[in-house]
Amino acid sequence: MDGSHNEPEAKVKHDQGRESAPPEHVNEPPVFPALQDHDQQLLCTNPREKLPELQQPPNEADALAAEQFQSLVEKFKRLSQDDPQFAHQAAQILRFYRRSYESYVARNIDSQVVGNVNGELHTPNLQLCQQREYHKSRSAKQEEEVVNFGRPFENFGTGIGRLLRDSEGSILEPLHEAANKESDEAL
Repeated sequence: MDGSHNEPEAKVKHDQGRESAPPEHVNEPPVFPALQDHDQQLLCTNPREKLPELQQPPNEADALAAEQFQSLVEKFKRLSQDDPQFAHQAAQILRFYRRSYESYVARNIDSQVVGNVNGELHTPNLQLCQQREYHKSRSAKQEEEVVNFGRPFENFGTGIGRLLRDSEGSILEPLHEAANKESDEAL
């Protein structure tokens, strides 16, 4: 009984860092935590209450969002006196759109920040790419030089080997005779 009864609440508890959202807010889009308190200023839970004044938001995203909806808040204040039921429904709709707009503004600002950081990283990236190309070409040049220096040494070694093979008999015989002569004298 507890497992299926508490399942929607369990999903809500870990949804976007909100600890205990009421079940009616489960399907609402995620909102940045700093902006949630301003939603409560816009929407009153009792339709007969007046809508409270919006305070000046602390950051740029909140300020932009509050400016866009300030005229509607003023109209809802007048509506709440004339037709509280309609004002409450309209406030719920406004709350949803305001939360969506706040998310849009916050993400737009984040996107601009990421764009600025990307622009700042573009120059060092170009420099690193140029250095990489320089080092690649330098490495290729050094490998080519190693091959070019290796050829003469290889040819030199081959030539020495040929000389030893060709003159094996003529060079070794005098050395052998000299060694025999020394050994005969020693006896």
